[in-house]
Amino acid sequence: MRSAPPRGELPVVALAGNPNAGKTSLFNALTGQTQHVGNYPGVTVEKTSGIASAEGRRIEVVDLPGTYSLTAYSIEEIVTRDFVLQEKPDVVVDVIDSTNLERNLYLLLQFQELGVPVVGALNMADEAESKGIHIDIPLLSKLLGIPLIRTIGSRGVGKIELLQAVFDVLDGRVDTSERHLNYGPELEEKHEELMLVLRSDDVFANRYNLHWTAIKLLEEDVDAVAKVRAEHAHADTVLDAAKTAVEWVRKHFGQDAEVVVGEQRYAYIRGALREAVRTDPKPDGAKDSTELIDSIVLNRYLGVPIFFFVMLAIYALTFLAGNPLANVVESSVGWLGSTVGTLLPEGILRDFLVNGVIAGVGGVLVFFPIVVLLFLGLSFLEDVGYMARAAFVMDKFLHLFGLHGRSFIPLMVSTGCAVPGVMSARTLVNPKDRILTVLISPLMMCGAKTPVVAMLCAAFFSRHAAIVFWALWLFGWAIAFITGFLFRKTLFRGEDSPFVMELPPYRIPTLGGVASHMWRRSFSYVKKAGTFILAASIIIWALLTFPKADHVKTSFEQQVQTIELTSAEQLATPDLPDQRRQQIERERDERIDSLRAECRMREAEFSIAGRLGKMVEPLVRPAGFDWKISVALFSGIAAKEVIISTMGIVYGIGEADPDAEGNDSDASPLKDRLRADKAMSPAVALSLMVFVMVYVPCIATLAVTRKELGSFKWPAFMAGFTLVVAWILAVAVFQTARLLSS
Repeated sequence: MRSAPPRGELPVVALAGNPNAGKTSLFNALTGQTQHVGNYPGVTVEKTSGIASAEGRRIEVVDLPGTYSLTAYSIEEIVTRDFVLQEKPDVVVDVIDSTNLERNLYLLLQFQELGVPVVGALNMADEAESKGIHIDIPLLSKLLGIPLIRTIGSRGVGKIELLQAVFDVLDGRVDTSERHLNYGPELEEKHEELMLVLRSDDVFANRYNLHWTAIKLLEEDVDAVAKVRAEHAHADTVLDAAKTAVEWVRKHFGQDAEVVVGEQRYAYIRGALREAVRTDPKPDGAKDSTELIDSIVLNRYLGVPIFFFVMLAIYALTFLAGNPLANVVESSVGWLGSTVGTLLPEGILRDFLVNGVIAGVGGVLVFFPIVVLLFLGLSFLEDVGYMARAAFVMDKFLHLFGLHGRSFIPLMVSTGCAVPGVMSARTLVNPKDRILTVLISPLMMCGAKTPVVAMLCAAFFSRHAAIVFWALWLFGWAIAFITGFLFRKTLFRGEDSPFVMELPPYRIPTLGGVASHMWRRSFSYVKKAGTFILAASIIIWALLTFPKADHVKTSFEQQVQTIELTSAEQLATPDLPDQRRQQIERERDERIDSLRAECRMREAEFSIAGRLGKMVEPLVRPAGFDWKISVALFSGIAAKEVIISTMGIVYGIGEADPDAEGNDSDASPLKDRLRADKAMSPAVALSLMVFVMVYVPCIATLAVTRKELGSFKWPAFMAGFTLVVAWILAVAVFQTARLLSS
């Protein structure tokens, strides 16, 4: 716990606020490039912190999850409240949406009740003023007893004034605990009675704010009751008094105490706003830009097609701009492999670096530009406010398949990564809805599947890569919907829960905000390539290299020697025409290249991974897969990106030949090697993409599923049913495609 920062430690300022209040923009404006991303202790909710400075002073700013209140319902509310209660930040800055003061000030009052030093940032002030909302900030500050500062987070307006207000509170020049909301004589009486009982334990009274605890007991807050039961010396007496008070309030007012307390807070807010806020009358029939746009994108008939068209446009632009950049990276990786292969002598070290590290990790990094541009497009849609509309539009569509409207958020998050997608299903209160959503979230086109599908699209469907990629993206949604429908009718029968979601106004996103979101997601991709995928690539390389097939290499060298001797004898013929000489040399090189490729495959087949692939090959042959694809798919259970690194190793084993002219064989891109493989075809590529989209989720997703649902049976079930469905679909696709092409 933090009562005061030790000497030499920076003061901690917690940045809190409602979702869509512009908190992230203000955080970016305050901290600039000094951000650090981690997790809150015990949970997987992202924790972002940074350093802000002004007037020669520095503070640590912690960005808390967005929350509407401090009542512990969702994981975000629990994290925010526990951080304030247990870590005891020196100041809380509550970021307030100036266009929606009544709802946003509710959280501000709760911080005041909690007894923490608090400053209010009246954010998006420009939007409020454009809507004719005029706030008398000094008067509102006086009425609430809390310093309020006008800010525009997206442009950094007011950040210096906000930091000055924080310093004033830190230095004790401003006291934000002078005023508390009066709940009315009846509630105040019960509140005082509970505070009196709570004071009977001095240790508890020193640890927690009794004003706040008494209010939460009246509201029957589960977390407050648990704390009293576990830590108060006279817990039974306190809880009995709380039960009596709650029953009295319920009989007296005819409503639960929680409702009565909430009404009192809102009554206090409305009174303050009547005094300090003036709103210009709106002309009859006038609509703002948000209402005009929503009349189109939220149309009951056009909303869903518009959503799918928007996503098609994102993918088309991603491939249009990303493919040239990916080609540059691909050429660079090929050049690096070729250069290293030339500089190093033949042996295990060269083989390890060229075919293990460069071919493995490089194969994944080739698609980094496409991943970056995809995240850029999705970040833009989020920041502009469209993604919330997409969830609203998809609500009725999801209900057709027995899914909850709030399931859209985990599904959409899973298009970036299934791990946070599974975790975001916590927002679903109904256990059946939550389990169902967790089970279908990994079926989406995630960031790990993206480079695999993008590579196969570029290799076999280059002219229509964006269309095929979009079709696979749609396929993920379709499989998720159909699976959800079948599970709802069999495993998870029950009534649907209502869905309510806030629709923020449309905003022009800032370059810094979009870039920050894009880079945060993209960096995790690079980090995974440099750590997990590197380790996996080394393991796969070892499995494909050992044991060494010396007898195969000896046989190859003998055959090459025979071919070269025969060719030399033919070339020694007197008066040999130049045309015949060139033909002999060309035939010699072609036979040696063919033997080298055969030798490479036989060596790989002799390895541990090759033998395992050969064992599995009969099972996957109906889907068009050979042993090489089997090895890649098996490695993809660790992480889907590893499929590419494995293919890079499989198709690159032994290619660094010091005797090859210019040693340029390694510069051949993976997609070119795939096209040259007689076992590969558009039908196999399509079947493989379908299989990758559906089959066993990565280990991280299975682990977080077990953690979220509290049982090993669900990840086991998830792995089993996705594997079976993937095999059935892949076989159907391959056999149908082969039939149509014959």
